Amino acid sequence: MLRTPALLLVLSSAPGFLVLGACASRSGYARASATAEKTETYRDMVVRTREQVGLASDALRALAENPGDSPRSNQETFQTYARELINLESLALLARTTYGKMDARAELFFGGWTEDAAQITDAELKQSSDARRTALKANYEKLSGGQREADQALGHFVRQLSDLRLYLEHDLTADGIASAKKTIDKALADGAALQERLSALAHTSDEARTALAPLRAQAPAAPEQRVR
Repeated sequence: MLRTPALLLVLSSAPGFLVLGACASRSGYARASATAEKTETYRDMVVRTREQVGLASDALRALAENPGDSPRSNQETFQTYARELINLESLALLARTTYGKMDARAELFFGGWTEDAAQITDAELKQSSDARRTALKANYEKLSGGQREADQALGHFVRQLSDLRLYLEHDLTADGIASAKKTIDKALADGAALQERLSALAHTSDEARTALAPLRAQAPAAPEQRVR
């Protein structure tokens, strides 16, 4: 396991550069810590999105399973469904933004590591540094692919629910709901598959964050705030 940033390995061997080497160490570990923190935040957002997919699906299912309820009851259930859909749309946007912040941190961390490693002259150390960085970066490349697929699936699911909302708000009768049953069943199945996809994405986030934990533990503590 690489315990010292690549730049420190180079600078610490040169006379008069021990202080600069220590600064590089703190900077590299701080970037690792910031990346892990953003990864944890992103993971929490993925979990929240998964839960909201479930809430929106449950509201839609309640409409489909009780089409014979009174118009007033159907209207109340529909309002719940519409509200959960709005919440899901908001979370989808927030999840995308949260991923962008995490990805920017990861790019800064791995980019800095690459620049430092380029200065290593020892072939064995250079190879070890590159191998360690590649292994950790692979977690974030996997996250990138998972996020892209989940975002596409989430967008499709939101469009399905939006279409159903537009349809049902004009016909909440038993016949109207029954006529949309095939589309509702498809949306519910897609929602369940999306939840599984988001669970896998949360697991991938956990793996990426856990892999950075040893480096994060080396990060300098934040300076204490003086009480005025």
